[in-house]
Order: sequence, then structure tokens, then C-alpha cells
Amino acid sequence: MKIGLIWFLIATPWLHGALTFILILFNIEFSEFIRFIILYSFIPLAAFLWMDVFTNFLYQDKKKILLTIFGLLGLICECLFFAFLFIDQKILIGDFAYEQGIYFSAKYSNFIRITMPIFLAASFVTFMIFATNTLKATDLKVRLKSKFLIIAFITFTICSVLDMLAIFSSNPISVVIIRILLMLSSILFYFGWFLPDFIVKMIKDEK
Repeated sequence: MKIGLIWFLIATPWLHGALTFILILFNIEFSEFIRFIILYSFIPLAAFLWMDVFTNFLYQDKKKILLTIFGLLGLICECLFFAFLFIDQKILIGDFAYEQGIYFSAKYSNFIRITMPIFLAASFVTFMIFATNTLKATDLKVRLKSKFLIIAFITFTICSVLDMLAIFSSNPISVVIIRILLMLSSILFYFGWFLPDFIVKMIKDEK
């Protein structure tokens, strides 16, 4: 259950876009203020929860110090985020530029551009450590899960960075491709934790 919650929280930076699309259909403008809260505020919590899960399997002796570090880092970032949001959202957090007709790609401040990759990088490194360790398992299903997790998180990380830095924001086709790959990574991530038996059977039969 915690893994499902973590993945949901990790996906929240793109949830606001889906909500915006729905509201646009009803000619309702989604508040940028709320969008940035959805976009950022759950990420430190997701990183903390993942570190809790990670240290349940590996580095149990360092669990307390790792959780303390991530907890403090998350708390500091959350406090700064909300302070910046209330002080000057456009300069200190970012802007969606509604007046220019830009609804799905934001221009982020340095605060977002620096802190989001920190959480992403920490999660990526620990996730890869976890997944590569499970690759050593003798059970085929466990190894397959590990491979799905590795592919999912590499895909997710690359697409997240591209999306976050708005590298292809001026190209609608590229944006769509990136979002599709992000959705694909969610499916692969699901298989990494809850791999259906029929997929294992298919792979066994091919071998």
C-alpha cells in the first residue's frame, strides 16, 4: 500500500495538468497557486516515504540517520516553497503564462529547478541500488520485477528531467511523447511490484 501511495505522490507533478485539461473543457481557469502546490508539495513526502521503504530492505543500520536527513531536507524545502509561494509566486516559484495561452508547461524558478532534481536524484540512486540488488535473486519472477522497475525508473527519471527543464516545451509533439513515456513508466512500475503471473508464464514459455 505504501508503494502505491509513493508512486501516486511521485506522479502529482503531472496531476495538475490533467485537472487543468478537464477544467478547460468547462471554460474554467485553474489557479496557478493551487497547481504549484499540487506540483511540488508532495514530492518531499514521497522521497521520505520511499527512503523509509528502502531502508526496510537495505541499510537498516543507517535507517534513522537517512530518514532524519530526508525529513529535515523535506521540511526545509516545504517551508521555503510555501514562503516563496506567498511572497512572489511568479519570480520565486514559477509561472504558467496563461496570458500567452500556455497551460501545460511552466517556467520554473531556480528553487524548483534545483530542489526537484535533488529529490529525484536521491530517489533514482536508491531505487537503482534496490532494483540491482534484487536482480541477484534466484527466483525468476523477482528478477523480472527488478528489470521492470529499472526500466520504469530510468524512463521516468529521464522524462521527468526533460519535462521539468522544459527542454522540448516549444514542441507539442515532444511534450506529448514525454507524457506518454511517463504514463508507460507508471505501467512498468506497477509490473515491477505486482507482476501478473501470465507475464511470467509468457516469458518462461519463450525461453
